[in-house]
Amino acid sequence: MKEKIASHKKGIAIIIIIALIAGAVVYKKKQTPVVDPGVMVTTAPVERGEIKESISLRAPLEGTESAEIVSRLHYEVLQLNVKEGDRVKRGQVLAVLDSDTLKQEIKRAEDQLALAKVENSEASSRSAQNVELAKAQLEDKLKDQQTAYEKAVLDRDEIKRKYDNIKTLVDAGIETEESLKEIQNTYDTAQQAVDSYTVENGKVIATTADLKAIENSADNSAGSRAKSIAMLQTELNNKRKDLEECEITSPIDGTITRVNIKIGRFADDTDDDKPMFVVENIDQLEMDILISEYDIGRIEIGQPVTITADILKGEAVEGVVDRISPTGEEKSGSTERVIPTTVRITGDAKGLIAGINAKAEILIAQSQDTLIVPLECLQENEDGTTSVLKVNEQNQIEIIEVTTGVESDINVEVFSDLLNEGDNLVISPTPDLTEGTLITTPEMQMQQMEKDKNDDVENTDDTEQSDSNDTEDNTENNNSDETETDNAEIDNVE
Repeated sequence: MKEKIASHKKGIAIIIIIALIAGAVVYKKKQTPVVDPGVMVTTAPVERGEIKESISLRAPLEGTESAEIVSRLHYEVLQLNVKEGDRVKRGQVLAVLDSDTLKQEIKRAEDQLALAKVENSEASSRSAQNVELAKAQLEDKLKDQQTAYEKAVLDRDEIKRKYDNIKTLVDAGIETEESLKEIQNTYDTAQQAVDSYTVENGKVIATTADLKAIENSADNSAGSRAKSIAMLQTELNNKRKDLEECEITSPIDGTITRVNIKIGRFADDTDDDKPMFVVENIDQLEMDILISEYDIGRIEIGQPVTITADILKGEAVEGVVDRISPTGEEKSGSTERVIPTTVRITGDAKGLIAGINAKAEILIAQSQDTLIVPLECLQENEDGTTSVLKVNEQNQIEIIEVTTGVESDINVEVFSDLLNEGDNLVISPTPDLTEGTLITTPEMQMQQMEKDKNDDVENTDDTEQSDSNDTEDNTENNNSDETETDNAEIDNVE
């Protein structure tokens, strides 16, 4: 019974002590003053290092020279002299076609052409003889007409003298008017005889009819014979060209990258209608990329380019901007225009393969050992200036004007005497953040919470230690009291 009473009293004492500790902790927290944490923002540090401004585009690698070799001839392939991967020289024979039938056709065409030329020569000779004969006949004719013309002129002049004499006699009344009319008629007839000749400076010349007669004496089929000969010559030339093309040759130095023909098939019957052969100069590789019209103003021939590809396993190859097209073209599915630009590989291309995709990074500008901040930290002002919001040691905003330099996709180079490496800048600043605004960050809140937690633990430990000591004292006192009470109870019982 005595033990139960003592145990009950001890439990009550412990409960009282715990309540006192909890009350002390709550009292302490209520006494802590509430502090304004400031506007919540996120920040990024100012860094010092290297920054590059570049444009990156992907495109397949190609040889600097490429030739797709086809044949229009329907002749059987008798020989294949190369396979994929073989290196060839310009003019090297890659394949040979069956040309026996073609050679026979060429022989017949040569015979036909020779015969046509002989016949034309003979006909031309006969025509020339006919023309010479016609000219001689005309010359004799003109001589006779000249004699006749001169006699007609003399006769007319004689009649003219007679006419003048009779007219004088008529005027004197010696001859009658009838005599004058008769001589007038005779004179008119003589004049008509003179006018019947075609004369130039007293010489009788050939008439249009005379010249036409000479022209008609020539062979009128000469034109058609010449046309026929020209057609036969063209046909022969084409067949000779076909014979030359029966030997399929490479137009460039390079490597055979595709063979789409087999022995026994016709040259114009390839796999999937592809070229018989594809030859590429893969010793020198290049990329054809499409630069946006908005970026082309920053691209120049000679700019350095870094080439990367999966096949290089993290390595890079140097290149250079080699050519820029003078005209733009439409970008597929967009109103934007693009300008074809060629990048040439200048570094060691070992490991690269024509036909695979690669990425070309064109270096526009770069700066080293400079201050770099995220683009999101920049704030464009109404007066056209640019500024950043720095967080000072009192966690307040300082607005600092900056000038910018080289700009990458996410960072930008800045210049200001008021900025140093390690300074924290507000990311995506808003208009409500003005000079002197108190701010806080998630990191600051986490640090404060950790600090408060540690302080609570320390205070709790101190309180528990103090309360523990008090508990021990109280326990001893209680035990003493309990002993005295128990003794008193024993005495009363006795």
